[in-house]
Amino acid sequence: MKIRIKLSEKILLITAGLATVFVITALLFFRDSPLEIMAMGAIIYIVSIFITYVISNKYSRRLHRLTFRVEKMAAGDLTEKLEVSGRDEIDQLTHALNELVTRLKTGVAQHVSAHKELAQAKSDFVTIASHQLRTPLSIIKWYIDYMASGDAGKLSPEQERYLKEVYKSNERLIELVNALLDVSRIDVGTFSIEPEPTDIIERAESALQRFMGEIKAKQIILEKEYDKFPLLKLDPRLTKIVFQNIISNAVKYTPEGGRIRLVVKKTERDIYIKCSDSGIGIQREDQPKMFTKLFRSDPAKKIESVGTGLGLYIVKAVIEKSGGKIWIQSPSLELLIDKEVKDKKPIDQKFPGTTIHITIPLKGMREKPGTKKLTSMP
Repeated sequence: MKIRIKLSEKILLITAGLATVFVITALLFFRDSPLEIMAMGAIIYIVSIFITYVISNKYSRRLHRLTFRVEKMAAGDLTEKLEVSGRDEIDQLTHALNELVTRLKTGVAQHVSAHKELAQAKSDFVTIASHQLRTPLSIIKWYIDYMASGDAGKLSPEQERYLKEVYKSNERLIELVNALLDVSRIDVGTFSIEPEPTDIIERAESALQRFMGEIKAKQIILEKEYDKFPLLKLDPRLTKIVFQNIISNAVKYTPEGGRIRLVVKKTERDIYIKCSDSGIGIQREDQPKMFTKLFRSDPAKKIESVGTGLGLYIVKAVIEKSGGKIWIQSPSLELLIDKEVKDKKPIDQKFPGTTIHITIPLKGMREKPGTKKLTSMP
């Protein structure tokens, strides 16, 4: 293992070494004469100051040359390359400067800068466009509610049917706008995680309630396995968003008469969340893409033509920024095996199912300062 010594430490060591040598010499040869020892001390002091000045002056000249090189770079001169003769801090800085000159000359640095500027411009556009869309969408929703209530006059059955379709389309647009805003906040890093004492089972149940109508309509068998938890340091809003997104996918892609199992358990170090379904599953080649932005598999598009493809991307960002992990498994082996044993029939390959696994540290979510809160709900 190599130990690197700073410039200031080198000067100090050289000066201290010389002083020590002179002091030992004085004590050996002039130990009986205090005047000679004092004289030698004065000489040691002068010599040490002189040597320190010489060494410092040497490094000062090197720094001056380096500063002059930076000024030339700032003026647009990228022709000169400085020599690197050692491995101290100044040499490391010189090497880094030479690398920067090379990158600037070849255009690498400009490309990186341009990429960052393009990414920022895209993020700014999404944010501005999303904010501009939210107001008219909210107004449309208000007028739909006003008309549906009958306050604007009685509607015919056909008008009510049209109004319901308009309402559904408007809700999808609101969902998309909120999801785009959240993605923008995730990409820029401005969203916050604010842990507070939270009942995780209450969050799971609250999220489930939103989908109970559809679960009953599709006659889906819902199984729940909950451990008992004390209040945990979680962001209650983000925890509900996580549950809603994973339950939403399970309900959406599970056929009538299928099964969904939601598990919230305690391990030695983590909160373990698992949402399994007996739905259409995810093809092996699609599984690495499931947490990317805007991705939707072909089987999913056939079942649900409308969707943002942003839900799992948002969940992954929340979980990983909180200090947790998320992964996907398809086929959902536990449900398939249970069904095969129960029904005594071969597994239906059309519905292999999917399981989403999530872990969050038992000590709670990691706090993340930010200026915005995530808003999207499926």
